[in-house]
Amino acid sequence: MTGQTALEAFRRWREAGAAGQGAVLADPAQRREVCEGFQAFFLPYWWGKAAEPMSLHGVVDLWALFAALGEIPGDRFGAFLAAQEKELSPPWQALPDAFQWAAAEPLPIDMEMDLLATAMEERDLAKVAPLIFSMVEDEGARRALLERLGQRLADDNYEQGLRTILFAQWRDAGAGLSPRSLGAGALALLQCHWQLPAGLTVVVPEGRAGHDGRVFDKPLLHALRERDLPAFMGRIRAMGDQPLDAIRQLLLSVTLLILERGAGADREALARLYVWLVTLLTMPQRSLRRVRRTLFSAAATTFAFAGWKAAGDWPDYAALAAYHAQAGASAAALSPLSWQGVLDAYAMGAGMDWALHFAEIMAVPTTPQGFWPLWRAVNRAGAVTGGPLSWIHPLVLLRLYAP
Repeated sequence: MTGQTALEAFRRWREAGAAGQGAVLADPAQRREVCEGFQAFFLPYWWGKAAEPMSLHGVVDLWALFAALGEIPGDRFGAFLAAQEKELSPPWQALPDAFQWAAAEPLPIDMEMDLLATAMEERDLAKVAPLIFSMVEDEGARRALLERLGQRLADDNYEQGLRTILFAQWRDAGAGLSPRSLGAGALALLQCHWQLPAGLTVVVPEGRAGHDGRVFDKPLLHALRERDLPAFMGRIRAMGDQPLDAIRQLLLSVTLLILERGAGADREALARLYVWLVTLLTMPQRSLRRVRRTLFSAAATTFAFAGWKAAGDWPDYAALAAYHAQAGASAAALSPLSWQGVLDAYAMGAGMDWALHFAEIMAVPTTPQGFWPLWRAVNRAGAVTGGPLSWIHPLVLLRLYAP
């Protein structure tokens, strides 16, 4: 399918009514056409906003919505998309000639990866574009390309992992894109990477923390609440040999932090931090050194939110856990938009129904920034973290975006 054909398919879909849109999206082949056409339609805006973080948040939100396409009834998706598009700010920019260039001659994957690494460091679009358009034509090279992009962006903490979140939403939404469209999206990702400021540089210590009872006895949440940096970083260092487990612990601490603090003026930043941590747990496995670097980058970003007192407008963890233990056993809570309503819905196996109902209230007719990435993240967090506290994650969506 050419870009023009996909664009026409997307426009026809938009002109259909809700029932017609739902029928199109129910067919996997036509759904891929709509996604392909959306990228062709949206790419000039994405490229033009590559250096504008505030605008890129809207780009992330749109890709998150498309990544959630399989979880949203097709006849409702058009309304969500129209509401999200209201957040886009003109102008749109013409794409550079590099998007029309031919693919380079294929080479062995190792050679292509070396050339890609060099071209990425040099920020040379003329070298990168033909190479990427060649790599996406081969399944193995395409997989290697996506893994390299994810690894390159994962530990950058600018705007609470904005680069990584953008990559992951686009990757998930574009799973069925044609090779040429996939290559075009990869170029837009690189343009964002090159144009955005770098995140905070983090020094990764080589060894574990010494066996200090003050470090080992104080949980991450307590160290964050008390703004105790030595205890917090000591605890992180102590878990440094198992960095993915440490990121899971960090995510749980951020979850409880959000429930205690509430939204406030930094709602979007807290939402991004949560989404970033969930995203890191879904990325391809990397070397221990890389994952440690990502862990310390995430920990430093998290500590920026340290030091708070409970807002007092929500129950504490003990009360939430007590209600969860018997949630769904009796009549559901009077209000589905209460914390009791969330716990009841998920306990009764109606969690996705609750999430869709909440989206219809919060995301139409306008959508708050960061809503769709968080909506996706809370629905995946329990699976990627596991453990007895996986039930707590859906409460984050209500806590940050309750009407």
